[in-house]
Amino acid sequence: MEYLITFIVCFLIIFLLYAFIVIWRKKGFEKFKTSKQIIFFEKAYKIDFSKINIKSFAYSLSLTNAFIIAFTCTVIELFDNLIFKMLVGFVILLPLMLIMYKLLGKIYKKKEGK
Repeated sequence: MEYLITFIVCFLIIFLLYAFIVIWRKKGFEKFKTSKQIIFFEKAYKIDFSKINIKSFAYSLSLTNAFIIAFTCTVIELFDNLIFKMLVGFVILLPLMLIMYKLLGKIYKKKEGK
């Protein structure tokens, strides 16, 4: 139960910070439109952001990033050794990012076609 609470708290903090700093602020949202993450999705998954709602993509990306970080933080809480935590966190973080970003890219590629 403790780990579930850790996950939920971490998820909410990350999501709300991202939403407040990037999505809800005009200046932050304008920077997001030209950010490295947008360029990555344009190049890697060939997504045309003029055909989709970029604000809904920003929310989806923030949920995805919050899930990745919260899941990684929750898993590393299982271990005591700092070096082992770092290794496990790195091993979990990279594949999780690749998998989740690929899913997000495929979803928005389908939405672009509609």
